[in-house]
Amino acid sequence: MTLSKMMMLLVALFLGNIPSFAFSASSQPNINCLIINLDYINCTWTEHEHNYTFRSRFTHRETLDCPEYLRIDGVNVGCVFPYKTAQRFNTLETRLYSDDGGLVTEQEHNLKSYVKLSPPINLSVVEKKDTELWLYWDFTKNSGCFESEVRYRTDNNVWKNTTPGPRTSFSLPFPSKKRYEFQVRARIQSSCGESKFWSDCSEPVYWGS
Repeated sequence: MTLSKMMMLLVALFLGNIPSFAFSASSQPNINCLIINLDYINCTWTEHEHNYTFRSRFTHRETLDCPEYLRIDGVNVGCVFPYKTAQRFNTLETRLYSDDGGLVTEQEHNLKSYVKLSPPINLSVVEKKDTELWLYWDFTKNSGCFESEVRYRTDNNVWKNTTPGPRTSFSLPFPSKKRYEFQVRARIQSSCGESKFWSDCSEPVYWGS
C-alpha cells in the first residue's frame, strides 16, 4: 500500500468520528467512503475481525467487485476503485459479504460533499517593485470548481488565514523585512457542491531572510 493511500485509509476510518475499536465482532460494520482528488473512491469499514468481500454500484449502474483491497495484517479493511466525472452527484450503494457469501450490510452514501483534494503544488513567491509579494500556485487537476485558502506568517509567529476564494494567486502589499512562510489548501467550492473537506496544506514556500 502506498503512503498516500495509507493516509487516506486513516482519514476514512475516522470520517464518522467513530473509532474502529468501538465495534465488537458482532456489531454491524459501518462503511465510510471518500472521493480522493476526483481520481478514485476510498471506502473503509469499521469492523476488522472478518475478511469481508466488498461490492458497490452507483444508482442505475451495474454492481462491481472491488478491484483493489486495502489490507491490514492480511484482513480486508477497505476498497479503492476509480471515480468517474460527476459520480459524486449520484447515490453510491455499498455491500459487505461474509466468507460464506452472506450479505452482512448494505448502505447508501451521498458523496457530493465527501471530496478531499490533493494539496496545491508549484508554490512560488515573487516580489514586485518592493511594494508587493505575489504568491502563485497550481492544482493537480484543471478545474473551475476549486477554491483556495492561503495562510502565512512571519518569523514563526501566529498564522494568518485569508478568505477562501476561486483563485491561484495572492498578493501581500508592503511586506516587511521579515521571513515569510506561505501555505495553501483547496476544496470544492459551493457553486459546484461544496465539500466538507479541505485538502492538506501544501508544502511551505518562504521569502525573506
